[in-house]
Amino acid sequence: MTISTAETIERFRERAVTLPPWLQAHIGRVVSEGRRLAQIHEIDVKRVQAGAWGHDLHRADRVDQLLAGATQFGLEPSLEEQTAPILLHGPLAAAEAEQAWGLTDPDILEAIRWHTVARPNLSAVALAVFVADKIEPQKIEANPALLPIRALAQHDLHTAMAALLDQILLAQIANGLVVHPATARARTHYLAELARRPPAGSG
Repeated sequence: MTISTAETIERFRERAVTLPPWLQAHIGRVVSEGRRLAQIHEIDVKRVQAGAWGHDLHRADRVDQLLAGATQFGLEPSLEEQTAPILLHGPLAAAEAEQAWGLTDPDILEAIRWHTVARPNLSAVALAVFVADKIEPQKIEANPALLPIRALAQHDLHTAMAALLDQILLAQIANGLVVHPATARARTHYLAELARRPPAGSG
C-alpha cells in the first residue's frame, strides 16, 4: 500500500514531534526554507515539504541505533558510513519511509536519502531540500559565509549547489572529517554542468 504526499507529510510531522526540541526547530526551518525555494523556482511545494519533514527523522539516533536500523532495513553501510555512522541517518529515514510506510515517490525518497552527502544530478525536489537544509537561517547565523550562497539560491539552485559543495568539502578536509565520494562526484557534476552553460548574455 502506497501513501500520498499529504499522508507522507502527516506521518513525518507526527514523528518529528517526538524528536529533541533542537531538531524539531531545525526541521521546521528547513520546511520553511524549502517552501520558499520551491515557490521561487516553481518546484512542487508539497513534495519539497515532504522531503524537508522527513530528512532528519533519524538525525538524533545514537550510533548503535543507526547501525541497527541499517541492518533492519537491509542497508549495507559503505566504508564512509561505517567510519561516520551519522551519514546513515538520511538513507535510514528513506528506507524506513519506503519499506515500513509505503512511500514510493522517488524524488521525496531521493531528497531524504541524499540530503547529507548529495550526489550528481539530483531531482529538483531533492536539490531544493539539500540547499534548504544548508542555508536555513540558524546555519547562516552560525556561518555568515553562507550568505552569498543564499543569494545565489534565489536565482539558481545549481550554482548555489556548486558553491555549497565547495564549502562542505573544504570544511570536511579542514576538520579531518570523512569525505563521502558521492559529495566529490556531485561537485564535479555541478561544476561541469555550469561550465557547459553558454556565457551570460550570449545567444
